[in-house]
Amino acid sequence: MAKSFFKPRHNDNNFVLAVGMTAAKMLLFVVLLIMVSGCGLLLGVAKAWIETAPELDLSVFNSQAQTSFIYDKYGTLVTEFSGTENRINVTLDEVPQNLIDAVIAVEDARFYEHNGVDVKRIVGAFVQNLLNNSMQGGSTITQQLIKLTMLSSEQTYKRKLQEAYLALQLEEQVSKEQILQEYLNTIFMGGSVYGVKAAALDYFGKDLVELSLRECAMLARMIRSPNNYNPRRCYYTLNTPEKCEDGADYVLGLMLEQGYITQAEYGQAMSERLTVMPTSSTGEMYDHAYFVEYAIYDVVTKMLRQENLEDNSANRNAMENRLRTGGYHIYTTLDPAVQQAVQDTLSTWDKYPETRYETDAAYQASLGGGEYKEVVQPQAAVAITDWRTGALVAIVGGRDEPTQKWELNRAYQMDMPVGSSLKPLSVYGPAIDLGYSPATPVLNLPIPIDGWVSERGYPNNYGGGGWTGVESMRRAMTKSHNYSTAQTLFEYVTIDNSVAYLKRLGVSDERIDATGSGLALGSSGVTPLEMAAAFGAVANSGVYLEPYAFTEVRYADNQTVYLRATDLQVSRQAFKESTAWLLVDMLEDCVSSSGTGSRARFGNMTVAGKTGTNSDARGVFFAGMTGYYSCALWIGHDNYRPLASDATGGSFAAPLWAAVMESAHASAGYTEDRPIVTKSAEEVGLVRCTVCSVSGMLATDACRNDIDGYGTTTDYFLAGTEPTAQCNMHFAVTLCSQSHKMPGPYCYATENYGIVYAPEGHPLRMAESASTVHRYFTYATNSLDAPSIPTCDVCTGYSYPFYDTGYPYYGDSSGGGTHSTLY
Repeated sequence: MAKSFFKPRHNDNNFVLAVGMTAAKMLLFVVLLIMVSGCGLLLGVAKAWIETAPELDLSVFNSQAQTSFIYDKYGTLVTEFSGTENRINVTLDEVPQNLIDAVIAVEDARFYEHNGVDVKRIVGAFVQNLLNNSMQGGSTITQQLIKLTMLSSEQTYKRKLQEAYLALQLEEQVSKEQILQEYLNTIFMGGSVYGVKAAALDYFGKDLVELSLRECAMLARMIRSPNNYNPRRCYYTLNTPEKCEDGADYVLGLMLEQGYITQAEYGQAMSERLTVMPTSSTGEMYDHAYFVEYAIYDVVTKMLRQENLEDNSANRNAMENRLRTGGYHIYTTLDPAVQQAVQDTLSTWDKYPETRYETDAAYQASLGGGEYKEVVQPQAAVAITDWRTGALVAIVGGRDEPTQKWELNRAYQMDMPVGSSLKPLSVYGPAIDLGYSPATPVLNLPIPIDGWVSERGYPNNYGGGGWTGVESMRRAMTKSHNYSTAQTLFEYVTIDNSVAYLKRLGVSDERIDATGSGLALGSSGVTPLEMAAAFGAVANSGVYLEPYAFTEVRYADNQTVYLRATDLQVSRQAFKESTAWLLVDMLEDCVSSSGTGSRARFGNMTVAGKTGTNSDARGVFFAGMTGYYSCALWIGHDNYRPLASDATGGSFAAPLWAAVMESAHASAGYTEDRPIVTKSAEEVGLVRCTVCSVSGMLATDACRNDIDGYGTTTDYFLAGTEPTAQCNMHFAVTLCSQSHKMPGPYCYATENYGIVYAPEGHPLRMAESASTVHRYFTYATNSLDAPSIPTCDVCTGYSYPFYDTGYPYYGDSSGGGTHSTLY
């Protein structure tokens, strides 16, 4: 039997094991191959993610938004000023240890042990993420800081890897203490609150050092979920205080477990019940809003000037945002007592004029969001400055205190016409500064004015009367005659000069109405603040000082000064010192018993000022000064509707001005009178001189014997500008004492008189009718050859010798006389 070439296979256990091992090896090889390939792929992806990570930039810690602070003149905090992020940076040594321990206990128990990444915590979080299909947890405080400042908040492995990479770098470059400090300043704490200091103030009304252990625990619990554990939301919005209490309990338990507190401290903190502030300080209305908000406006203006940036809306918005977020400390000139006294005076005053029409007594102002507020009318606004420095003392933009932030401040945001209050600044001050005198005569009669644009050719005085023929500039301003002011403007000042002087006095170019009406009658719209500063220049020897509402702004360290108001303050000589002296003297006359502003006087204070009444009583004004302050006050309708027909600056604005100034002076402790000017007339270069009231030249006997009684005027002149030539507008005549006509054959008594002659180019020649002129200037003539003086028709049947008086004699002795006209 032949042998087989194949041996039969025996199925033994060793063979099966060998096959199994081979298969296992092959499977392991495949798995390892896959793992190596996967690891290579993962490493490649990880490398790409790391390479696209942003550079570690430590400067971001210094560029985070910080809340700024506003203080009064005494250094007392008035309010915070922030943007969307209310953050107050602190150093770590300002943070209580309990708060530091609470944060570490709940957020990163091994903070002081790891190098930026806690591997053990990451593994635990990774397992949980796989089980729960989430992307939560595992981040250390260092990683959280990186995420908050340099990365987005997206939940991806890419962001987590970049976060870990940058955290390792950060720990190599800065200390644990620095990291913890930046973290405590950066974290979001609900609402608009960022950082632990702002949170302590906002939720508990406390500084950090005042926090209890339980309050520290509650703040620490907020970090992980600021909305869920927001104390105000739990206590007041949702009425679930137990949720925040449980959160605090949880943190306290961790602190006990990790050895940060003792059992006794734990027990005491567990039994404590907290008091949470019901409203956020960032949403509350601050005190003295009119002043605070103007101060912010003023700071922004000066910041733009400091940075040489154009003052436009875009730059203002950017600079205000910088101010809100830069952590600045703003020291204002606010005296709370004075500001409140002025506000209270406007709010409680019960003598405002009525509106002419009942329907104008109030209107509905929109507050946004479909809400409206009734605004009573008329309204009022006032600004007070210390004219020696330019410091703003008080600014009130309405009768009632604001109920919302950034309500209309009429003291600087509205430019209603100021009426005759402008005359000293736009007409009489410039005239005197150009070399004229308070004694300089100006016409005041209804004849056309060369340059005046209107159908009539001249402005009426208030009420349509008040014609005096001719008067001095002093009397014209005291009586506030419109015609005389317009005549002064066009004859002595000119439009261009008037505009230039207003600009020197700080009136914005865009507010000036460069017309006769705008300058002589005050139809230019000027703000109370601008008027207060301009009148302050008059009190301050003619030196204009730009008003300022703050003294300095400091950086976030509250030590280094960023800018000082006085370093950027505009200052210039607007009027000569002698001009200012004379204007104060004239303005004191305006509030005398014979002036329109007599009701502006109060107590024993020296007061100088000028009333203003807009056309058709659409607003009344008073601006003036004492030895301490300059003040301007407006009363009117927001929509320029007419007030009652009896509303004038003298009857309504002047008394309120007096009440405001009296309260301001009393609140500031100023009860003793102080003169506005301290130098004598001689010290500022003035001399007194007597001049003809009609021509303004040296008076003659004919001037003194003016037939209409104009006579002479004695007043101040700047030395060297007083007249040296004798009057050329009067000539002497001898007239019958009975009839004031040329003597006839029967006139038994005569007197010497002066009559007016209008030389070539004189404004009297603008008259269209001789009769108009003769109502104010008897026998006035434009010809020395034939004055129109009739012969006496009173003295008849008697004869009396006529003696030669030495004056020119006009007319004949037969009684015929001459009857030529003025023209």
